[in-house]
Amino acid sequence: MSKQRQDKEKLKKLIGGMSSEERAMLMELLSGERGGESRDMDGFIAERRFAGGHVCPICGGAHVQRNGHQSNGSQKYVCRDCGKSFTIRKDTVFAGTRKDLATWERYMECMAQGLSLDRSAAACGITHATAFVWRHKILDALGVAADGKAGLSGIVEADETFRPVSYKGDARRFSECGAGREARKRGGGSHTRGLSDELVCVPCAVDRKGNAVAMVAKLGKCSAEAVGKVLGGRVAQGSTLCTDGDKSYRKFSASNGNSLVQIKGGREVKGIFHIQHSNAYHRFLGRFLDAFHGVSTKYLNNYLTWNNAVVHTRAGFRQKVADMLDAIADTLFSETCLKVLKRPPIPILVKNQLNTKL
Repeated sequence: MSKQRQDKEKLKKLIGGMSSEERAMLMELLSGERGGESRDMDGFIAERRFAGGHVCPICGGAHVQRNGHQSNGSQKYVCRDCGKSFTIRKDTVFAGTRKDLATWERYMECMAQGLSLDRSAAACGITHATAFVWRHKILDALGVAADGKAGLSGIVEADETFRPVSYKGDARRFSECGAGREARKRGGGSHTRGLSDELVCVPCAVDRKGNAVAMVAKLGKCSAEAVGKVLGGRVAQGSTLCTDGDKSYRKFSASNGNSLVQIKGGREVKGIFHIQHSNAYHRFLGRFLDAFHGVSTKYLNNYLTWNNAVVHTRAGFRQKVADMLDAIADTLFSETCLKVLKRPPIPILVKNQLNTKL
């Protein structure tokens, strides 16, 4: 083994033994060293957005021309089809930011490591509130980007998991919505035994390549409609669906053109067909969510996106950061900071339920 390779292995072992706080400090030091190498944000976005020619983000028109500069030097454009002016950051996660691209990259490195808001804010030189909004704007954009990609294929294992309804950080909504229960400690379980409206149903699916889909669908017990809302358009036709004995998946597989293999008890193995990957995914997802000591239900879909698009992927650390940056630069996104905070407390897809307290 060459000396260079030995040094690389020693460095990997050293970094692997660091705590999250120590890694954040190391990342902060390294980011300071590379400060002069930061890319121009407008140039980076223009390279991604105009890769296939100039296109207006407002109307989609192709007759776009340069139209002077803003007071801060940013290039302005005008669309001859709709007559609207815009900058290259229009309808991107970066709209309105005063931080450079290197700071955003540093923040995505923090996300790729699963660091807390406080540690991320300290590493990037931003406030806790800014770190919170950046987290959810990035995850929103990643969710949009992931929804436009090809879904799961081959052998797809599907099952549902349940999380307690949480109004964490939104006590006023808890009172106004008439939750019908006493408040509980963050991350605590439900007051009612079994599957009740105190739990949100999250249908999940994972294929053998490691791709995963999960989304909040409804309150209480799973249903065929909930499975269809989450997996519809995301599981390729002709794929083989492996599930437990729940009848909710029978209707979906028939309508979606999938063959269905149901595993009794969830642990049986029928040749190459089983749901062990799905069970492992649920354990991994549970550990990821539990680390946040109770995720607010209104943000749960974003944490599912974080797990599926960043943490659960098999890509290396640098590749994860690059993929995140490319995805949010390519995605048209207009969510404001205020809209992030004013989301409905329970983002369910199936709403025609009796006795549902929203």
